[in-house]
Amino acid sequence: MLKPITTSVYTFSNLREGEFVYVDKTETIRELIRPKFAQYFCARPRRFGKSLLISTLQSLFEGRRELFRGLAIDAGDYDWKTYPVIRLDMGSCQADTVELFWQKVGARLESEARRNGVGYPEGKPVSVAFSELIERFAAKSPEKKMVLLLDEYDKPLLGHLGTPEVTKFKNALKEFYSVIKTQESYQRFALMTGVSKF
Repeated sequence: MLKPITTSVYTFSNLREGEFVYVDKTETIRELIRPKFAQYFCARPRRFGKSLLISTLQSLFEGRRELFRGLAIDAGDYDWKTYPVIRLDMGSCQADTVELFWQKVGARLESEARRNGVGYPEGKPVSVAFSELIERFAAKSPEKKMVLLLDEYDKPLLGHLGTPEVTKFKNALKEFYSVIKTQESYQRFALMTGVSKF
């Protein structure tokens, strides 16, 4: 019996547990994550598979080996070490104002902190809380490293192109994303995806 094909499942676990067709890209993913420390940026068109890649990497770094049975990476030399993962889908942080954007990002970070059993730095600006969370996530790992996966990095900005608000959103995103660079020493791996380059 043929496995069903889907174009509407973006979560690796749902794809595998639903027994849908999956074109095995895990050998390529293994090469991507082979360096002990790496930061990547991927700008590709919509429907390119970026969100599925983010989800696959999350499952991989969280050690969900059962989802990878029968795939190339399971048969290879991957060490299956687990790392705390912050995964942010910035598509859920679109907002009409910068103030609302910060509220939404803060709520997503707080949710990620809860999911990983990490205390959220209350009463601090979101970019400061983000910086502290990276350190707190890394502290949970024996190697003092964490993984950062950020999907649709540009989505909060795209709806404001050509408007007077665009500069405010660019500045807010610059402040938020600069944390990724300054906290690089705590990251085992980081990937940001989007459809455009700003």
